[in-house]
Amino acid sequence: MTNTDKALINFSEEHELNHILRKLGKKQSQANRATLQEEGKKLKASSGKRILTHAEFEAHLIAEKTVLE
Repeated sequence: MTNTDKALINFSEEHELNHILRKLGKKQSQANRATLQEEGKKLKASSGKRILTHAEFEAHLIAEKTVLE
Protein backbone atom coordinates (compact mmCIF):
# COMPACT_ATOMS: atom_id res chain seq x y z
CA MET A 1 0.00 0.00 0.00
CA THR A 2 1.42 3.37 -0.96
CA ASN A 3 0.84 6.52 1.04
CA THR A 4 0.39 9.89 -0.55
CA ASP A 5 2.79 12.60 0.52
CA LYS A 6 -0.10 14.40 2.22
CA ALA A 7 -0.71 11.44 4.55
CA LEU A 8 2.91 11.35 5.74
CA ILE A 9 4.47 13.52 8.44
CA ASN A 10 7.61 15.53 7.87
CA PHE A 11 8.80 16.33 11.39
CA SER A 12 11.10 19.10 10.15
CA GLU A 13 8.16 21.10 8.76
CA GLU A 14 6.79 23.47 11.39
CA HIS A 15 3.45 23.86 9.60
CA GLU A 16 2.86 20.09 9.70
CA LEU A 17 3.51 19.98 13.43
CA ASN A 18 1.26 23.02 13.92
CA HIS A 19 -1.50 21.23 12.00
CA ILE A 20 -1.35 18.31 14.45
CA LEU A 21 -1.37 20.69 17.42
CA ARG A 22 -4.40 22.57 16.04
CA LYS A 23 -6.20 19.28 15.44
CA LEU A 24 -5.56 18.27 19.06
CA GLY A 25 -6.58 21.72 20.36
CA LYS A 26 -3.10 22.47 21.74
CA LYS A 27 -0.84 25.54 21.69
CA GLN A 28 1.38 25.96 18.66
CA SER A 29 4.51 26.58 20.72
CA GLN A 30 8.14 25.63 20.17
CA ALA A 31 7.97 23.41 23.24
CA ASN A 32 5.00 21.49 21.86
CA ARG A 33 6.65 21.10 18.44
CA ALA A 34 9.79 19.77 20.15
CA THR A 35 7.65 17.29 22.11
CA LEU A 36 6.05 16.10 18.85
CA GLN A 37 9.46 15.64 17.28
CA GLU A 38 10.66 13.57 20.26
CA GLU A 39 7.50 11.47 20.24
CA GLY A 40 7.99 10.90 16.51
CA LYS A 41 11.52 9.61 17.13
CA LYS A 42 10.25 7.28 19.86
CA LEU A 43 7.44 5.90 17.70
CA LYS A 44 9.76 5.36 14.74
CA ALA A 45 12.22 3.48 16.95
CA SER A 46 9.59 1.31 18.64
CA SER A 47 7.72 0.50 15.42
CA GLY A 48 10.80 0.02 13.26
CA LYS A 49 9.39 2.44 10.71
CA ARG A 50 11.27 5.21 8.97
CA ILE A 51 8.16 7.10 7.88
CA LEU A 52 4.93 7.72 9.82
CA THR A 53 1.46 8.71 8.72
CA HIS A 54 -0.58 11.39 10.45
CA ALA A 55 -3.10 8.74 11.54
CA GLU A 56 -0.42 6.51 13.11
CA PHE A 57 1.19 9.41 14.92
CA GLU A 58 -2.03 10.96 16.20
CA ALA A 59 -3.17 7.56 17.51
CA HIS A 60 0.19 7.21 19.29
CA LEU A 61 -0.16 10.63 20.92
CA ILE A 62 -3.62 9.79 22.21
CA ALA A 63 -2.66 6.29 23.39
CA GLU A 64 0.46 7.54 25.18
CA LYS A 65 -1.45 10.50 26.66
CA THR A 66 1.34 12.80 25.54
CA VAL A 67 1.39 15.97 27.63
CA LEU A 68 1.12 19.10 25.50
CA GLU A 69 0.28 22.66 26.52
